[in-house]
Amino acid sequence: MDANKTVFVVGAGVIGLTTAIRALEAGYAVYLFAEVFPAIDPRSIKAASFWAGANHISFADPGSLMEEMEKETLEVFLDLIKQDPHVPVMTRPHYRFLETADHPALSRSDHIARFYANYGYRVLESSEVLPGMAVGETNTTICIDVPRYLPYLMERFYALGGKAFRTTLTSLSSLLTTPPTANLEPLNEAALPATPPAALINCTALGAATLTDVLDTAVYPIRGEVLIVRAPWVVPSITFHFASGDVSYIIPRQSGDVIVGGTFQIGDTHPTSRPETVAAIKARIVRVFPDILPAEKRERRDVRDLDVVLECVGLRPARTGTARLETSVLDVDGTKIPVVHNYGHGGGGYQSSWGSARRALELLAEALA
Repeated sequence: MDANKTVFVVGAGVIGLTTAIRALEAGYAVYLFAEVFPAIDPRSIKAASFWAGANHISFADPGSLMEEMEKETLEVFLDLIKQDPHVPVMTRPHYRFLETADHPALSRSDHIARFYANYGYRVLESSEVLPGMAVGETNTTICIDVPRYLPYLMERFYALGGKAFRTTLTSLSSLLTTPPTANLEPLNEAALPATPPAALINCTALGAATLTDVLDTAVYPIRGEVLIVRAPWVVPSITFHFASGDVSYIIPRQSGDVIVGGTFQIGDTHPTSRPETVAAIKARIVRVFPDILPAEKRERRDVRDLDVVLECVGLRPARTGTARLETSVLDVDGTKIPVVHNYGHGGGGYQSSWGSARRALELLAEALA
């Protein structure tokens, strides 16, 4: 293949995989590099993608690039559901409840109403609001069964001819020397191209803070702690905003598991669950949504009746301001190689993934023109 059509993608979370797929579909020869492949070895705090809910509830600023990417991604997911009955994504009603009628989270309601105007948005009647809550609203969302969706993306990547390598990088440049100085383990009988790539796409999430030729000081972690609960009877996705400022949410998966969260701890990197946090998550959800329990056990609302499959911790890869979608240039042994940066989506990676990949491919085409 023409060397001008060879691209390295670094990072194999949902952003890296989705971007790699779009690059393959655009005719590029794509080589994917990562330390952790969530689709293969999921249980790592370094791979927040696996622990995600994940649903689609916009938290972008109105008129922003992120909002545009979220809208495009929602449409892609809805099309996938129509085209492939086996895709591990499903539509579900989403409900958003607030404990007080003057809750600060109401400031987002106008945006949510506009964003989901064509997706069944409406304010709930008082008779529809759950006991203990003051107000509510609803719209249609999508819920992604992440442990199935990431392998689905990986299979698409391989089917399109993508090549994957496991590696631990200290810099992007270590992939671009001839031969590369990075240690590489091929995952699918992959072999490197004979010449350096035309460009590199950087989807390294929190890794962008430590790569020596990136060192993005705007990147920071947001710790999320959730439970995976077995409750196949649960249908809706629900978010609860409490007067205390705490937030609880449930996100069903096709498998019958339900994500129950959660926390939003900026700068916290503690790698394992905390007993007091687990207890608080359980207590809140059983109090406001006893339907998470088996029918015969709901009346007593005992947290011991929750069928907890797993306690999970992940680090959302956030970035001050917004995700980084721009191009820079690396000089490697006198050769200038464009780098498209696509990272820093925080907790919005899934819900902006396809739109973000499209924007990254636009930047790639511009850089190689």
